Amino acid sequence: MTNILVTGGAGYIGSHIVKMLKKSGFNPVVYDDLSLGYRQAVPDTEFIKGDIGDAKKLAKVFAEYKIKVVMHFAAFTEVGASVKKPADYYNNNIAKALTLLDAMLGAGIKYFVFSSSASTFGEPVKNKIDERHPQNPINPYGRTKLMTEQILKDYETAYGLKSAVLRRYMR
Repeated sequence: MTNILVTGGAGYIGSHIVKMLKKSGFNPVVYDDLSLGYRQAVPDTEFIKGDIGDAKKLAKVFAEYKIKVVMHFAAFTEVGASVKKPADYYNNNIAKALTLLDAMLGAGIKYFVFSSSASTFGEPVKNKIDERHPQNPINPYGRTKLMTEQILKDYETAYGLKSAVLRRYMR
């Protein structure tokens, strides 16, 4: 059974992904600091309380569980809060995400799924937004998501890290 680390797995989206992974025959391992998630959201699932900025703990978890894929849902997501406290968003959504990516590379993990946002597009310039729509975020939250997407492109080129970006569109 393939072990998949789900960061932020005790949050709303992460916990639903964990359920889907279990139904699909994978073994999700939840890694969450519980600052926004709830342990009871992922009962009967391997759970590690941890911060994605803790490189040593991540390395230990990657080795112990023989993680093959990381699915990342441990970002701050409130647009208003990102405007009031952008440093929190840049620290968690960028700096700690880099720590996570570098720990993955150190462990030889080459597959990453990133939960992004339609906020990377900013104000729509056409009625139907698709992946070809210009990306011009208008708040720190959207900028952190776009920066991470750009980092992932660079990490694929430089290190061979394969990634998929998930995005929910609002209509």
